Amino acid sequence: MTPSVLLSGTPTSPQSAAGRNEFNFVGEGASNAVFDVVASSNDGSSDSILQGTGNLLRVPKAGTKAHTYVELQEYWEAVVRPLFEPRDLVQHRLVRLGGEEVISRLNSVLAQNEDIRRVDFKGSRVAAVEYGMLVEDMRQRDSDDLTLEFKPKWLVQSPNAPPSATRCRNCAREALKHHTKHTNHPSDSPPILCPLDFLTCANSPATLTQIANHLCSLNPLIPSPQTTHPAQYRRLIDWLRTNTVLARLRAAQLANDRQGPLRADAHDPEFQLAMTLRDCTCFVRVPADAALPVEAKLADLDKKNWAVKLGYWQAMERRLIEGGYYEGREVARVGTDCQLEKKRG
Repeated sequence: MTPSVLLSGTPTSPQSAAGRNEFNFVGEGASNAVFDVVASSNDGSSDSILQGTGNLLRVPKAGTKAHTYVELQEYWEAVVRPLFEPRDLVQHRLVRLGGEEVISRLNSVLAQNEDIRRVDFKGSRVAAVEYGMLVEDMRQRDSDDLTLEFKPKWLVQSPNAPPSATRCRNCAREALKHHTKHTNHPSDSPPILCPLDFLTCANSPATLTQIANHLCSLNPLIPSPQTTHPAQYRRLIDWLRTNTVLARLRAAQLANDRQGPLRADAHDPEFQLAMTLRDCTCFVRVPADAALPVEAKLADLDKKNWAVKLGYWQAMERRLIEGGYYEGREVARVGTDCQLEKKRG
């Protein structure tokens, strides 16, 4: 695949990432780091390829077993993108990093931010690779914009769940996590949001409010849901009630996995896609300007290392079944407020 944009000083693009841009640390995961790119205009030029693009720079970390960025981009364009409307996806494209100088500068930025990095990420560095990604920036454009980030997770019950299940797959998984962490104090577990409620909340004002409050609580910049601007809060409620992106995501999850992890073939492309769709992130931006639309886009739709992941997925499914987490049989029991439990109760 030919990259859409070149950062290096090549005949097709005279700009140099090393000479024209500054990098600020934004965040990271186990396999990737993300930087804000500030295009320099010290030379009086305003035609930098990054000027005003609204993109972040995503780069792979050294020592991971993830797919190359070329493979990730090919998968996203060929397999993921056709499932959604363009407005539903965080857009990204390949970018040539420009050599060792840029890699060294990015690693220097990581080193300078070592004290604020997560403990298990400290010391990790950017890989010496040719390509990174320019990723659409879904952060605030205005300081008063309301921005939210959440994982929709499994919007359909696992095909392997017992017929007597009173929890969906995600609520069962959350119950396991909190049961392991708070065995003697289940009441101390934080509230668990059932993802099935996303698709039915339009018919329940109480559920709409519950979801909106939960999403607002995930934003560290919001002291409490009550401090959200009333007009933006109402627009968030309206988005939850009318959006189509989560319904489209649910339909894609359902269409691509009818067997579940326990009967899955690691080489089945549909199951592979389903697991990618179950691990994505949804970014929502509610502008302070009421004339601008609410934006909601899916990201982190990367191709998984399925040969490595399948064993983990199957082991987790067995643990949920054998431990009684689908049926709420763990002791002490963890409260989940799952939609399935409320229906059966």
